[in-house]
Amino acid sequence: MKTTQLSRGVVETFTSPRKLPSCTTSEQRNSYSLLPRSAPHPTRRIRTEAASTTENQSFTSPLDNLLAPSTVPTRRISTQEALDALYSSQHATQRMKFAAFYSSELGGIVTDPALMVVQLDDHMVHRGHAVFDTALMTEGFIYQLGPHVERFLASAARANIPLPPRTSPEQLVRIILETAAASQELNGSIRYFLSAGRGGFGLSSSECIHSSLYVIVSRSDESARNSEEHLTGWKVKTSPVPSKHPYFATLKSTNYLPNALAVIDAQTEGFDQGIFLDSNGNVAEGPNMNLGVILHDGTLVVPPFETTLPGITVRRVLNLAAGAMARGILDGVNKIERRHLGLQEAKGAAEVFLVGTSLPVMSVVKWDDTVIGDGQPGIASLQLRALVQGDMMPREDSDQHVEIPYGYLTGMGA
Repeated sequence: MKTTQLSRGVVETFTSPRKLPSCTTSEQRNSYSLLPRSAPHPTRRIRTEAASTTENQSFTSPLDNLLAPSTVPTRRISTQEALDALYSSQHATQRMKFAAFYSSELGGIVTDPALMVVQLDDHMVHRGHAVFDTALMTEGFIYQLGPHVERFLASAARANIPLPPRTSPEQLVRIILETAAASQELNGSIRYFLSAGRGGFGLSSSECIHSSLYVIVSRSDESARNSEEHLTGWKVKTSPVPSKHPYFATLKSTNYLPNALAVIDAQTEGFDQGIFLDSNGNVAEGPNMNLGVILHDGTLVVPPFETTLPGITVRRVLNLAAGAMARGILDGVNKIERRHLGLQEAKGAAEVFLVGTSLPVMSVVKWDDTVIGDGQPGIASLQLRALVQGDMMPREDSDQHVEIPYGYLTGMGA
């Protein structure tokens, strides 16, 4: 075997070649899938991007010794052991936060977190062929459910995923509301997923039996609700991760790999979030939030939804900001624009903020090496946050809230 030294960048490691015997059947070919411990294995190339190991460390493939003393046998477990493991393997967040789960595959709602599972052959799992959306539960109501469901259905249409059999848009809303009720929670978040469905491990959804719908309620995190993080603000960095193509950036699919990598990259370097740039170098959005700035001339600018997700909350922020401007109660803002923002223009703004369902508004105090404003959360950004938080609270004749039908599902309405 020949090994090479790792260095930063692409690494190629080769082992001495061995020609496999010719095979005439799949069974014979499969018999060579695990080579004997003493046998040299075929030529193999291992590529490692951005290797983090030291310059002079040599690399040995784990396949060099398939039955090494450090390994253990893989157990084949019984059905009962598998069921027991569903319970024993629950993590703290699962037990404490997951309150109710609807699955069209199960045909109903469960409140036992151990049963909140999705099958591996679901195309949402192995192909990312699914869409989702999230809404907030506030004091027994769901905030902005209508706009969230409309975006959900629009994403589903663009992803070529129909609703499951016997599930109309009206039935979808009922399922969401009754899953919220079954949780017996007044506050939290409710996520709903529409997948191409189960049926195999191919690419095309033509193999799927039918689409699958999942809804899950997560209890409110009291520590997050009482957090004063908004008083210190976030530090962000321009993400090196390429933004999604506009077609995919503007629909809410479950394919969040670029988003996850952007967050990991930012946090690794001591920042809170990464900011995507579009293909023209303009500011796009955060990993799961929209972005806005307030320029020194009092213009509030939010990039258009041409290359970003059409945010429900940021739309509401703009509506509330317009109303506050008309009443003269929004400091430092005299105009609202929807247009593209260059990176340097955004960094030079008086205030920068991020907007998302769960934030709802978070000030940015530093961007890369640039301090935003005086390095403290901006007054207008804090005012916008307060406006949205007030808007989230249920009130009579509100067109932003749908009441959760607690009742026979919970006994709470008796």
